[in-house]
Amino acid sequence: MCCLFPVLSGCGSHAASAGQTATLSIGTASLAFGNVEVNTTATQSVTLTSTGTAPITITAATLTGPGFSLLGASFPVTLNPGQIAPLEVQFDPAAVGLATGQLTIASNSSTGATAAIGLSGTGTPAPIGTTYFLATAADGGNDSNDGLSPGAPWLSPNHAVNCGDVIIAAASTSYSPWNFTYGSWGTVTCGAGNNVAWLICAKFDGCTISGESGLLIDRSYWGVQGWEVHATGTTAASCFAAAPNYATPVQIHHIVFANDIANGCQGGGLTSWSQGTAGVDYLAIVGNIAYNAAQGNEYCYSGISVYQPAQSDSLPGTHIYIAGNFSWGNFEPSICSGGQPTDGEGVILDTFDGRNGLPSPYRAQAVVDNNILVANGGKGLEVTFNDAGTPPFASIYLRHNTIWGNNGDTNQSGTYCGELFLNSAFDVQAYLNLAATSATDGCGANPIYAYYVGSSATTTDQIYDSWGYSASGTNDAATDSAGFSYGPNNTFGTNPSFADPAAPGAPSCGSATSVPNCMATVIANFTPTTAAAAGFGYQLPGNTQVSDPLFPQWLCNVNLPSGLVTMGCPAGTPEPGGK
Repeated sequence: MCCLFPVLSGCGSHAASAGQTATLSIGTASLAFGNVEVNTTATQSVTLTSTGTAPITITAATLTGPGFSLLGASFPVTLNPGQIAPLEVQFDPAAVGLATGQLTIASNSSTGATAAIGLSGTGTPAPIGTTYFLATAADGGNDSNDGLSPGAPWLSPNHAVNCGDVIIAAASTSYSPWNFTYGSWGTVTCGAGNNVAWLICAKFDGCTISGESGLLIDRSYWGVQGWEVHATGTTAASCFAAAPNYATPVQIHHIVFANDIANGCQGGGLTSWSQGTAGVDYLAIVGNIAYNAAQGNEYCYSGISVYQPAQSDSLPGTHIYIAGNFSWGNFEPSICSGGQPTDGEGVILDTFDGRNGLPSPYRAQAVVDNNILVANGGKGLEVTFNDAGTPPFASIYLRHNTIWGNNGDTNQSGTYCGELFLNSAFDVQAYLNLAATSATDGCGANPIYAYYVGSSATTTDQIYDSWGYSASGTNDAATDSAGFSYGPNNTFGTNPSFADPAAPGAPSCGSATSVPNCMATVIANFTPTTAAAAGFGYQLPGNTQVSDPLFPQWLCNVNLPSGLVTMGCPAGTPEPGGK
């Protein structure tokens, strides 16, 4: 037997002599955790004691019941007479309400082969701040109201609120964009600096903005969830955007777009940009749809775009997080920004190095994780311009993305056609991605590759532990990138055999309960049937929290909708500096 509890000493395999008895005593018959907030944890200990005259061997400990788990225990383990071992049980409720379970301990105790300990706990809602209400003017919305009841709703979010407050918008298809654009967002007081005030539609996909502009946040500490925006009125109208106010540019930070739908946009689906020397930091784009979002020709646009961010502090950890999104069908017009189209990406991280006017490169960490990016006019996933100025540069991680059938815009003429594309970008790590082509040629009439690295890549860039496939054999390439080489454990050239790959149609989520629920067919269609490919690309979000060093810890406080991403907030994980 092996000793696996650190408090024990002198463990080993001991046989009982004649007349000796192995006995296990357990310190309690039940554990009651009481009230525990949803998505937080509580831990209690059970003391196991060898009270006989011979060593006791504990062979297993099993748990039943939602939210209960064991911490740090492995079996079998032997306790000599008099020795004790604490067994840690954790309760992490995922839902509000009573939860019950049982801890069963198996041993060779003379008092019985098994012993049962009852478990109980109640998940309680996470505390929030004040709840306000918002509606269209036709439904009584007026910014002179106090907003404290559905009968006296606000017309816009242009009110002073606090982090943790929630503004619930009544479902309507006729919200005016002018109540959600520059100057329409109030000041959010956020003492801890690690949360947001939410603008939430009362029904998923029940609040719609259509018109010349979209929803544009120009203040810090705001989150938006459950909205659909069609911004088709002007050539530069974004559906969802975060950017400093053009009149008085001030750095903004801690912005969340979650569970939203950008459906038909001129100037990008979900995007951020800088104004002068001010930009955006601590941005999370989580569990959204970006479709047909690059229609405008004033500039060149993409489905999801982060352009030229600017740091608000130098704290470690992930500042920019793009995860659990679905971006497809983003094609530019034949002419944009005065020339041939160059973008139409599913996701692009663009100009992090400050070369276009910001005083220094963006040096914080960015993560693009677990997205499905298919059938776009440009690349599926691109990182471009993260190499100018003085290092260090931003650390960028690309992980678990499914990328298929992109580079479909025949008006583009670039020669670097990769489903995943790195261009003049340092310090990028890409792993566990699944990239596959659907055609031989793209970007006009150039070969399409699963992975392409072009211009200035170095040993700071790594593509490893990933899956890539092109039927024509153009699985990977690199150009003008001295020092770069594809890393270990890549599987290139084997078809992942998606279940039913095809370009999806326009999103129709009226009866769905969330973006992942609306995208269930797309998720199924882009699930690989080749068994070895199952661990690459998009993975269904789990309900159990896991420890993930790439997950932005500031998101652990904002009450994200469940099921968009796997939360990476282990109990007791401190947040550096409160961010």
